Amino acid sequence: MAVRVGHGDWVRARKPERISCMPSLVLPPDKPTARRVVRDARRRRRAHAGDAGWAAYGENLARGLARWLRERSLRPKIVALYDALPTEPPTSQIRDALISLDVQLLVPILLPDNDLSWQDPATGRDLGVAAIATADLVLTPGLAVARGSGLRLGQGGGSYDRALLRVPERTPVVTMLFDDELVAAVPADSHDLPVSAVLNPSTGVTPVGRGI
Repeated sequence: MAVRVGHGDWVRARKPERISCMPSLVLPPDKPTARRVVRDARRRRRAHAGDAGWAAYGENLARGLARWLRERSLRPKIVALYDALPTEPPTSQIRDALISLDVQLLVPILLPDNDLSWQDPATGRDLGVAAIATADLVLTPGLAVARGSGLRLGQGGGSYDRALLRVPERTPVVTMLFDDELVAAVPADSHDLPVSAVLNPSTGVTPVGRGI
């Protein structure tokens, strides 16, 4: 089923269906072990879900984002989005819907120094590291986010920590997670930045940290 946002079908998006909602993970206090816990859980989830279950995760994520945009009367013109890795919450349905609405996408390009430049996939043009500052909405990957602080546990390269420094405070920064990855606490360092909200398959967009 196609899911759209901002106009037409996506405006009428219903509340996401719950898909195997599990208790939140409890993460150990060191980052390497915490990352391993989440990655192991994601591999098990991917193996258990199968292709149909994985597609359902993607549809629910798209519906959840659509519902939030509708409720807030938001119609972003530029969205920073990424291509999900095989065990990450799928992004393809959101990407296809945004493209169908002529939203300009910014997709990350990893630079040799682990910073992120941003490409317009419609033209292939590299827009540079500062392009993320032009986005109306930033969707980020992550392994977990703390409910109270909004601190995000990333993959460990520091790329998004650097990129998010360029995002204006008013811009919503939403991390895409599975349900059990919105947790009580994550191990964090002084350079880690909070995000505005998380998007997960069962509950859609949930404000965290500084909120939206």
